[in-house]
Amino acid sequence: MLDLSKRSFWNFTLKDILIIISSVAIPIALAIYTAIGSQQQKQQAEKKQKFDLEQSTQLRQQTLYDEFLNNIYKLDKDGYLNDTKNPWAFANAYYRAAHRQWDTIRKADVIQFLKEKQLIGRNNCTNGCRTTKLDDIIRLNELNFDKVHLASETGVLNKLNLQCVSFDQVSMSNGEFSSVNLNGASFDGGRLDKVKFDGSSLLCASFNGVNLAGADFGNSNLTGAHFSNSDMTGVKITKDQMKQASFDNVIMSNGKKSEITSSTTTTSPITKPSTTTTSSSTTSIGQ
Repeated sequence: MLDLSKRSFWNFTLKDILIIISSVAIPIALAIYTAIGSQQQKQQAEKKQKFDLEQSTQLRQQTLYDEFLNNIYKLDKDGYLNDTKNPWAFANAYYRAAHRQWDTIRKADVIQFLKEKQLIGRNNCTNGCRTTKLDDIIRLNELNFDKVHLASETGVLNKLNLQCVSFDQVSMSNGEFSSVNLNGASFDGGRLDKVKFDGSSLLCASFNGVNLAGADFGNSNLTGAHFSNSDMTGVKITKDQMKQASFDNVIMSNGKKSEITSSTTTTSPITKPSTTTTSSSTTSIGQ
């Protein structure tokens, strides 16, 4: 029988070698196991931290939204939203302070709330063009609505009502309007690059001095819409839509200026969209 204790390798017996290997291998294995376990714990901790942060953020957003609704209710109850309080300085100051903290979802929700409460878009645009001239109680000008998505809950069945809303001087880069009624709306002086209008109605809408580079009007109705002094470079717009609208001093999608200098589009109330008078002029599209 072989005596392992007596076999030697460079003055080490096989038993000595096994003892040395085991004494080195076991700590290494333990170190590897500990490192793997520690890494897994770290990943789990990071996931939990991220989840808790997201939950905290959502809770804060909802709290800000609920507080805004409650304060608007109090202002209305106390008569601070009446026409006699024009220019409604406190209501606007509070709205703007809250707006700067909201995410895009709450910004869109508040827009709908303000319209339903008739704090914006108060003019009569039932038949398309504006027939009254009322100041909005809450002003949206100079605010940021980038990437905001406004959409009808029922899609093409019922368009979201944002008629006559003034979006003047707002930033709505990469925004989207899906099945929205924007008849009589104004976007003058705004930044609407890469904005998308999908299945929306823009009867008599105004685009004066607007950056519309890369915008997409999809299958929206532009009857009576007026574009002036605007950049429409790279805009996706059909020939039929161009016939519906009027253009004055506009850089068209092909990079050339429109040839129209005046429009004959009617500004009188539209009684039936199907019989609306549209511009009789034609626009150069560089073809």
